Amino acid sequence: MSNDPSARPAEPAVNPPPVVATPAPVAAPPPMTRTEAQQVAFWQSFFLGMTKPGELPVYHHSSLFYWWPVWLFGFLFAAITWFGDTHMAIVPDKTVPLEKRQVELEPGKTETRDGLVLDEKAKLVTRRNADGQQVPFPATIYMARQKWMGTVFAIVLLIVIVITNITLRGLWSVFVLVVLIMLSIIFAVAGWWETIVFRLGQLAIFINLGGYFMISLILFIFWFITFFIFDRQTYMIFTPGQVRVRLEIGGGETVYDTMGMVVQKERSDMFRHWVLGFGSGDLVIRPAGLGHALHLPNVLNVGKRVRQIEELVREKLVVPDTD
Repeated sequence: MSNDPSARPAEPAVNPPPVVATPAPVAAPPPMTRTEAQQVAFWQSFFLGMTKPGELPVYHHSSLFYWWPVWLFGFLFAAITWFGDTHMAIVPDKTVPLEKRQVELEPGKTETRDGLVLDEKAKLVTRRNADGQQVPFPATIYMARQKWMGTVFAIVLLIVIVITNITLRGLWSVFVLVVLIMLSIIFAVAGWWETIVFRLGQLAIFINLGGYFMISLILFIFWFITFFIFDRQTYMIFTPGQVRVRLEIGGGETVYDTMGMVVQKERSDMFRHWVLGFGSGDLVIRPAGLGHALHLPNVLNVGKRVRQIEELVREKLVVPDTD
């Protein structure tokens, strides 16, 4: 043993304590003056529901949002019908169209006109006018001559009904898409597309101007009210350190701490979220200490929203000591 007092036994190595990642502190902003509180633009307040700068509102949308192709095609076909300036004549059965026939318009006045000739025993369809008299039904109803317009409108309506009522997430969307592509190739090789197109060409669906316009207008009014008013009553508003949640119209707000919160985007329904929703999706958050997850379906631009939420979740609000 050495007698040197400076020589001491080596101390055992001590592992450093694990480093726990904590949210980056963010100093709380000073109280906003009235001028600073007005920095939120009108469009941010009306369309995004923001009350002050720095908030990130996320809104739920109903399935009615995905019905925009119906009213869009309806307004388009209504405009085509209006500017086409062709009208529908209501005539009895066995009415024959004839060209270049001599027609007596007035006593002693005969001209060459095209016309519709009724069957020998048939009579013109009549209606009651304002004076209570039965008069022939005038050709005043706008009707487009293109039969494909009504067929396309019916197909769009049926596709939207199917997509909004049947959910196909993840691999199911890919499976259905692959099946549709394979069936298209098989039909092309077998030469069935020509028959299908011919049969569809024989399908004649005519909708007048009133039909297009009424369906589109009523649907658009409900779509607009739902999208800009009712859907904004259910939301999650994220700020550094906390999130305010209201999942029912007329319900109260619940505030959760973002410490330990998990933010997740559910697997997308390709046909609903991408074809009709322009990148929408379903958002799920799991606050720490809460026994169940909170769902917010049909969030527009959900990918960007998740990235913005993750940035806010990393931050922690720190109130400086004014003393």
